[in-house]
Amino acid sequence: MTKYLLDSDILMDFFKKKEYAVDCLDKLLIQGTLVISTLSVTELRSGWTSEQAEQLLPQLYDLVKVLNLNKKTVELAGQYRQEYKKTKGILLPVVDTLIASTAILEKCQLVTRNKKDYPMSDIKFYPIEAV
Repeated sequence: MTKYLLDSDILMDFFKKKEYAVDCLDKLLIQGTLVISTLSVTELRSGWTSEQAEQLLPQLYDLVKVLNLNKKTVELAGQYRQEYKKTKGILLPVVDTLIASTAILEKCQLVTRNKKDYPMSDIKFYPIEAV
């Protein structure tokens, strides 16, 4: 069964009830398993009031499985940051390299509108049509 790692942008749009995001997640739920990084929980929670979090976090946890970081994930993220800084002069954000490493090591398709944030050639993206 295919695993889909949802980036925060997709989940933010889902909880705002944007049609493309709701349709996308409905489709993915039929096709496979939805997962997110612990970092995405942090990003989502930081954008919600306490009242929103009380309502939306349980919905989030019912919808997805949360993947924790591990040694391999954090080491690969550090490797990406080092390589991109050395070869391209680009310092990739820590959060993005950790999410990318999670997608790669967990063999997930990354579901995001922000492909530019993930320049790693070994990431498999799920094609979405955002409006």
